[in-house]
Amino acid sequence: MQRFILAFLFLSLGCLFTNAQAEKLNDTAALSGLHDAKAVFLVNMRNPAAVDHLVRVIGLTRKQLLQQKVTPHFIVVFIGPDVAFLTKDRRGIPYTEERDIAGIQGEILKLSHKGIQFQACGVALHGMDVSPSMLIPSVTPVESGFISTIAYQEKGYALVPVY
Repeated sequence: MQRFILAFLFLSLGCLFTNAQAEKLNDTAALSGLHDAKAVFLVNMRNPAAVDHLVRVIGLTRKQLLQQKVTPHFIVVFIGPDVAFLTKDRRGIPYTEERDIAGIQGEILKLSHKGIQFQACGVALHGMDVSPSMLIPSVTPVESGFISTIAYQEKGYALVPVY
């Protein structure tokens, strides 16, 4: 019993230290002089659980930038098989991946209302035999995810490749 209490106290102190340390973290040096941050995320992960986590982290990044008085301008471009996670019809999606795909789509809907743009590569759609009309409404089909990514980089967006 004493070991349990000691372990609990040790873990509690660790949590307090971690929370205090986390409160001090910021990106002041990196964000110095910035009012806007533009990024294009190129996504090709092939794992719905990882994509679900990524989309949530992109939303968190948006929130953190806003908290630090920087306006985010984000575009998320899905290429490759990941475009299958963005369809209304989930035919062919294993039952074990349904929850993650629902999470992806729900988070995309929420974040699109906050100004984040989501795109699906037309080349990938064609390769996966997915009609652009089958995409969820929050995702815009583009002819080529590569062309879109190149163009946004030319417009000053930082590339964030996620593979």
